[in-house]
Amino acid sequence: MNDNPTATANSLTTGLDELTSYLEGSTHLVLAYADIFESKYARPALDKISRYLQGQPLTTTWITTTLVLFAVMSILPVLSFIGLSIFALCSSMCIALAFGFAAVVTLEIMFATFLLLVLGGLLFFSFVCTTFCVMAYLTFRLGQHLQTQGHFELTGWAQEARQHFTSVSMKPEDNDDSDGSGVLISHEVNDQVKRENNSPSPSRSLMAPSGST
Repeated sequence: MNDNPTATANSLTTGLDELTSYLEGSTHLVLAYADIFESKYARPALDKISRYLQGQPLTTTWITTTLVLFAVMSILPVLSFIGLSIFALCSSMCIALAFGFAAVVTLEIMFATFLLLVLGGLLFFSFVCTTFCVMAYLTFRLGQHLQTQGHFELTGWAQEARQHFTSVSMKPEDNDDSDGSGVLISHEVNDQVKRENNSPSPSRSLMAPSGST
């Protein structure tokens, strides 16, 4: 690292001066070659053509008229070319966008189909696993019933399995309880009436001795 800022500034100034002098020399060289080309080739050719056209007015008129007609008639083809080029460019962009949109839609449909297949597979797998677990539980309960109470308790296992798959409401149970309580009360009343009829009354027991005397 140079600790002298003055030397650094002087070196930068020297470099800029050298670059400026090089650019100025290149500019002068280009201008010199341009002057040589103009003085030796371009200007003599233009002077010769001008003298030729001045000596041949009919040819000058013919060339001028031809160039003017060409310029006028070439406007429509040039504008048509520009319009067709713009139309082709816009059409290409629209077709590219349409194909891109169609490709995106196709990919989205493929992805959605794949997603639905995956979800359907997962649903089927969940159904199979749940069914297997339920069957395993019912088999386990059947084993418990057979182990504790023997094969005579298969009806109890069947009722328990049926309760897992059917909805049991409370009202029928209440009605059954109420009907059962009513039947029990009626049986108790009938038993009490029978006992009263079978037991001897006090009047009969008094009348029996008096009759005997």
